[in-house]
Amino acid sequence: MDPYPVVVRTRLAPPRPSRRIAQRPRLAAALAEALDHRVTLIQAGAGYGKSTVLASIAELGHPLAWYQLDSDSADPLVFLLHLLHSLHQAVPDLSEAPLARLEAWNQAGAQGPPPWPATVDLLINALDTPARQPLLIALDDAHFLNGHPQTLDILDRLIDRSPEGVHILLATRYSLEIKGLARWQARGQVLTIDQRHLAFQPAEIATLFAHTYGLQLSDDEVQRVADETEGWAIAVQLVWQGLRARHAFDKRLPAAQAPPARPTLDSLFAFLAQEVVNQQEPDIQAFLSDTAVLRELAPEICDCLREREDSAATLRHLLDNGLFTVDLGGSHARYHHLFREFLIQQLETERERAGHGRAAECYEQQGDREAALYHRVAAGQYHEAAAILAALGRSLVRAGQLDTLAGWIDRLPPETLETQPALLVYLGDIARLHSRFEEALGWYRQAEGLARQQGEVGRLGQALRGQARVYLDTVNPSKAEALLQEALRISDGHEDREARIRLLELLEENRLNLGKLEDAERFRVQAEELREEGPSDADLNARVLVRTGRLAEARRLLDRWAETEQRDPVLRPRAHRETHLLLALVLAFQGEGEAAFESAVQGAQRGRELESLFITAVGLMREGHAWLLRPRSDAPGEARRCYREAIALADSLAVPRLKVEAYWGLCRAYGFVGETEAAETAALQGIEIARHTGDEWIVALIRLALGAGLVVSGELDDGLAWLARAGSAFQECSDSYGDTLVRLWQCIAWQSGHDAARLQHGLGDLLRLTREHGYEFLFTRQTLLGPPDPRRVVPLLVAARTMGQERPFAETLLARLGLARIELHPGYQLRVQTLGAFRVWRGRQEIGAAEWQREKARQLFLLLVTQRQRMLEREEIVEKLWPDLSPEAAERDFKVALNTLYRVLEPTREARAPSAYIVRDGSHYGLRPGADIWLDADQFEELLDDGNRRMELDEDAGLALLRQALALYRGSYLAEYPYEEWCSLERERLLTLFLRNADRVAQALADRGRWQEVITICQSILAADDCWENAYRLSIAAYAALGNRTQVVRVYGQCVERLWSELGVPPSPATTAVAEEVMAVK
Repeated sequence: MDPYPVVVRTRLAPPRPSRRIAQRPRLAAALAEALDHRVTLIQAGAGYGKSTVLASIAELGHPLAWYQLDSDSADPLVFLLHLLHSLHQAVPDLSEAPLARLEAWNQAGAQGPPPWPATVDLLINALDTPARQPLLIALDDAHFLNGHPQTLDILDRLIDRSPEGVHILLATRYSLEIKGLARWQARGQVLTIDQRHLAFQPAEIATLFAHTYGLQLSDDEVQRVADETEGWAIAVQLVWQGLRARHAFDKRLPAAQAPPARPTLDSLFAFLAQEVVNQQEPDIQAFLSDTAVLRELAPEICDCLREREDSAATLRHLLDNGLFTVDLGGSHARYHHLFREFLIQQLETERERAGHGRAAECYEQQGDREAALYHRVAAGQYHEAAAILAALGRSLVRAGQLDTLAGWIDRLPPETLETQPALLVYLGDIARLHSRFEEALGWYRQAEGLARQQGEVGRLGQALRGQARVYLDTVNPSKAEALLQEALRISDGHEDREARIRLLELLEENRLNLGKLEDAERFRVQAEELREEGPSDADLNARVLVRTGRLAEARRLLDRWAETEQRDPVLRPRAHRETHLLLALVLAFQGEGEAAFESAVQGAQRGRELESLFITAVGLMREGHAWLLRPRSDAPGEARRCYREAIALADSLAVPRLKVEAYWGLCRAYGFVGETEAAETAALQGIEIARHTGDEWIVALIRLALGAGLVVSGELDDGLAWLARAGSAFQECSDSYGDTLVRLWQCIAWQSGHDAARLQHGLGDLLRLTREHGYEFLFTRQTLLGPPDPRRVVPLLVAARTMGQERPFAETLLARLGLARIELHPGYQLRVQTLGAFRVWRGRQEIGAAEWQREKARQLFLLLVTQRQRMLEREEIVEKLWPDLSPEAAERDFKVALNTLYRVLEPTREARAPSAYIVRDGSHYGLRPGADIWLDADQFEELLDDGNRRMELDEDAGLALLRQALALYRGSYLAEYPYEEWCSLERERLLTLFLRNADRVAQALADRGRWQEVITICQSILAADDCWENAYRLSIAAYAALGNRTQVVRVYGQCVERLWSELGVPPSPATTAVAEEVMAVK
């Protein structure tokens, strides 16, 4: 197999300048402006000298990368490979990274489309060298790229992202379909040289004939040439060829042979070309006729075609005499396109076909199958062409050259196609790799029927495997199984070893989709043994690991694959098996929300790059899962949007199975926020589709999500029923992770329903599975299918410790959560914000102002928070909060406020049950030691302490911690209570901590020259204390460093005014000296 295209070096050299090329200062001046533009567009019809003008850009003296395109160049890999080699010729020291990326992809098996986005980006990075002189990239005949969007996207990306100094010149017959062209034109980045610029003006015609051709024309003769040729370069040259032989200008159009008055340029060309050919020696005329069918003239092919050995000399004669032959270098040449068309038109149809047939034989003798294929098709020898394509097609599919393959097949008549099962299989491959699954099935089934009819067992196996791949791509294992079994049966003794290995791997994957893990492992072992290698756990399929709950192993394996794919090309499109998509699912299961989102976005982007709606849809679903883990208010809505977009894509692809995961995600999204009716609707839709495909694992996930959602909403009995069915399925599929999740939700339900007996038994199993399989993250962070608030599991750990179920492990998990001393827990953390506006959250739910009912309940809580280090005597509390009431009234109001506080903090707490947050010891009250409370003031102090310690060892790390602390200081402590004495000392203490540490951070930033950040910190200092003089001094220094003298004056003025107004003192000499030094500079 050699799917890697051969680099045709003759395409990478500009045509050699003919000695009969005229100097055209007008065009040269226009072309020199290319150095001022991102893109230069040379657009005109055939024969206007576009290639000659484009090649003359080399005279500017800058490195020139040349690429002469043809119909083969429309293939993305062919285009990219030739472009890279051309650039390496022009810039020998260019980084090898882009070529290495393509070559690594080829060495890895060249499966799937080439990794062109990454390769182009590597190329752009390689071109972005500060010392690089201007670089010119010239693409001749760029119109061959039209109609090939992926290759045009490569060019668009290269143009759009190339650094300054890279100038791209495009010669084309037609307008180019490049997306960014209009945008670049609007920005003035495109230089256009069109037919009007290229046409010869009368003065240029006179100069051409006099100085280049050695013929002096009168003014009337010059005007006649200009009028009749309209400045068309090739027609002007033909006029010269005619004059050259006749030696009299007025004889060039004899009356008996002259074309009609005012002929079209095409008819004029044909007439003049015939004149030129008729003037040649008979052996030259014969050579022109014999070789007209060739796209490229190489001496050895011409000799073979003509059965002579003098072709090299004849080619040199044509080049030396300017007979419309372009020198490609290396003894290769080609006819000018129009001249070749003219020569072919002179051939009778039978002679033309015979010439193509003979050329095909010559190329076959040299092993050039693609050139032979072109000539077989042109000769109408479709049976022979189909045979070549059947042999060549598999390598084209593996190389991702799908457009090239489809183009060749389209040129074959239906009656030929109907006899070729291999070509029908290739059409199925093309459709499948573009996610057109129904179309793919149609082609594979036609191929299957034809192969059975012809008795071609090998082709039959390919057709069956193709159909099975469609069902594997769409995760429809029940339909894939029979196809794979028949393919396995007929493969004995007929197919090659590699094909049988791949078939066993397909069977392994399908048994995995059916939930039959032992069978899947058996097929895997057979495939490994056939490779003459021992089984290796490290190579287990990642999907097997995921579906059996071995998430840590799957994560390690997928991380390695992702790292490899970062360096080396990504292989074939793999539908739901894409590395980043699988990794996103594992990360979501493990509760790594941001990493899951990043991986899902990369997977979806790969789908867009491959133009695979299937992969894009899977990527959207994985993005939806990650959204459900992101701590943003719009996350649930974004998740539902992703799922709905995925469902729409699945509908457009007519792949119902693709919607199952989206319905699972919608069930989870609705159920966990209490919308159980919508959750159940989504669940039933997903289960209905999944059960028809035989995938019990995904059905179990949907049942788990629905059961968990019902438990969240308090519908415990219904939830437990769904969970029981999910648990049985997970055990049948050997998925320990799914089994553990079911047990987790069952324990939550049993605890909520006060079913102590089942809870005690269930906790032991839950914690044992968690410990054995490394699922501790289920208790330490939010996961896709765990409780929406991860603190909901803490009561289970407290109960396990109390009941003696896996007690050491439960204590370890509580310690990891920082709750080793916890005694009671309501299932959520209390989060309290005291710096700036006062706010409190129960888990994710903020306590609204109306819930407090009584202001004194809020103040009581804040008093306890302020005095959190000690217990307060009831009388002390009453004295601070109700100083003006009688003891009896104050006692009464205290009890009312305390009961209100209990209800606000723990709405579901049973009457007379102890509070998880407030503790009473006789007549003393306070926050419960070890209670699950997060307080911003405490976090502020902890970060300051950590940051100051780290500053001694690692200033950058310490500075980062200090800045995190300062970000928590949103305002003074309990700013809503500025006159309450019971919080004033704490307010002043925290303010002092803020000012001192903010000053230290500002000074450290100033030492690093990060002046804009210094200004921001100083502004926050002065907002808290407008007499903090060092903040003014650092601000003055920062504005001075930034060259903003006006701000220096303004800040110094503020400093003078505030210090005098508040303290009655002037600024210190140091501050004044800094300001005066800056203001003295004019």
